[in-house]
Amino acid sequence: MTELFQHLLDWVALHPYWSGALVFLVSMAESLAIVGLVVPGVAIMFGIGAMIGAGSIEFGAAMGWAVTGAIVGDGLSFWLGRRYKERLKEVWPFTRYPGSLTRGVAFFEKYGGKSVAIGRFFGPVRAVIPLVAGMMGMRPWRFALANILSALAWAPAYLLPGMVFGTSLMLASEVAFRLVAIILLLVFVVWFIVWLVHRIFLFLHPRASRLLQSFLSWGHRHPMLEGIAGALADPEHPEARGLSILATLLLVAAALFPLITGWSLADGAHSGINYTVLEVLQSLRTPWADHLMVFITGLGDLESIALLFVLVLAYLLWKSYRRAALYWLAAAGFALIAGPLLKYGFRIPRPDIVAQAGASYAFPSGHTLWATVMFGFLSVLTARTVTPRWRWIPYSLAGLLITSIAISRLYLGMHWLSDVLGGIALGLAWISALGIAYSRHASAAVEKNALVVIGLCAILLTLTIQALYSHDRKFAYYTPVRSFTEMPEDRWWRDGWRELPQERLDIRRRKEQKLTLQYAGTPEKLESAMAVTGWQRAQPLNWEKLIRLLSPSLALHQLPVFPQVHDGSHESLRMIKTLPQDRRLVLRLWPAYIRLTPTGKQLWIGLVSEQRKLVILNTITFAAGTESDQGALDQFLLDSAGALRQRRTGTDVVLLRSAGAKPD
Repeated sequence: MTELFQHLLDWVALHPYWSGALVFLVSMAESLAIVGLVVPGVAIMFGIGAMIGAGSIEFGAAMGWAVTGAIVGDGLSFWLGRRYKERLKEVWPFTRYPGSLTRGVAFFEKYGGKSVAIGRFFGPVRAVIPLVAGMMGMRPWRFALANILSALAWAPAYLLPGMVFGTSLMLASEVAFRLVAIILLLVFVVWFIVWLVHRIFLFLHPRASRLLQSFLSWGHRHPMLEGIAGALADPEHPEARGLSILATLLLVAAALFPLITGWSLADGAHSGINYTVLEVLQSLRTPWADHLMVFITGLGDLESIALLFVLVLAYLLWKSYRRAALYWLAAAGFALIAGPLLKYGFRIPRPDIVAQAGASYAFPSGHTLWATVMFGFLSVLTARTVTPRWRWIPYSLAGLLITSIAISRLYLGMHWLSDVLGGIALGLAWISALGIAYSRHASAAVEKNALVVIGLCAILLTLTIQALYSHDRKFAYYTPVRSFTEMPEDRWWRDGWRELPQERLDIRRRKEQKLTLQYAGTPEKLESAMAVTGWQRAQPLNWEKLIRLLSPSLALHQLPVFPQVHDGSHESLRMIKTLPQDRRLVLRLWPAYIRLTPTGKQLWIGLVSEQRKLVILNTITFAAGTESDQGALDQFLLDSAGALRQRRTGTDVVLLRSAGAKPD
């Protein structure tokens, strides 16, 4: 993705005049009647905003062209409406899709002249409102005023998300694209889960009666299940629609769990897609994302689920919702018992990522099962008090929490994909059955606002307790253990250095900067040796230093040095040296996990780069690396010449060790 984005930036830099024309044409087409129905203007404007954020397109010029294009597009649409009026109904695409014009007329009749400004931001009628305004005889001066004012607001609103994304890519090049990939993955998951739950709900809700009858007919054809089907679903019940949705979910989940179980037990189950998903997520690991995922997975810890259970149970008993409390106890009891029984029954080993996790078993994922049952049944209790039209909202929120916890278990290397899918399927089957029974037999609905507040309080309390007391311990637990290998020091000095990584690894096999340094010794000795020549350890990154990114007037030496990621880890040593003309050098070292024999020295790999100050939109500033780091490496070697024994390999890799070492 970054390579494609860079190609676009290079093309725009070579054709600056075309960029203005492109912005104008896209803005005009997105605003033009009929054309705007098919032009993906939002996506293109997002891409243009990304180029602005990356500094390839000048913000003021892009804003001017975007506003002008939007005004011209709406103006042409208005003119067409005034000229052709009712005859437009006989023109394609309105002959084939008359509903779009009808919706525009209804929108205009409801909001009047304000519809021109409102409609510019309202997708379903975006491309027809100016046309309708002309058809309905709106005065030109009123239209022009609404057109210009709304265009001035529309352009930055459509460009800003892309600008933020483009700036994040620039920052990512200084840290790690892995972090951006994880954030984009979570954003996509949020969108997809909300979209999926909403679509499933919209699909099932109007078909509820038919589904319910099918469920009952299925029960009648199986005499052993007839009683269960009749008890769980009753067409005369006021909750028939909700019951049919839960019954469908029960059937699907109950069918999926045996299939997933068979997949997990099959020979070679932990190769193929299971291994691929694990490998891809492990290739996205960064320390910052690790911290985020530890917090998320903590929401599914037993103590977190216990806190939620106690708070909800206490409220239900306090308000005398005894039947709801019994179902809540049944949900928790199943989640607590079923997981361990299945784990020790199947005895499926976990991935070998976290050393301490090897003492327990994988299938099904306990965290995912607990989260599915407890958050899922809480959403069932809440949804029963919500009007049918909006019941997808609590289900979506529960789905977001469950999916986030499931992804965190995969990311941290605690489970295979089949483990979390099995936990979700089993949990859905149980809460569907409980939800059906509860909806049929519970007379009083629990107050939804109280349940929402309790759920939010439980989540906030869990995160607060983690941050204050247990996060560091959990982070250390989930950190993969790296083992050291041994290599004779003289072999490393001769040609063993070739076995070490030569490039900084970011996304899977994606190669970043050249690793031009290999050092044998301790970081403390290197730091002491370089301090004599003006090098100093870079200060840790914190919120105070991050705020400086919003101060373009600051000098380069006042800006923070972002950590960089190699193979999932931040550097262990980060040193800087300030140079004239607002430049600085940065030394970074990562452990190579190799010990040299017989001295026992540890090997480190790293690089030296030069940074300059970069200002974007006269608002954000940060230190960015230059294209060539050869001069930075030469300066570092000059500074370290008297303190460290050096050897150039002829391939731009330099070996370093203490000057007092025995020569080969």
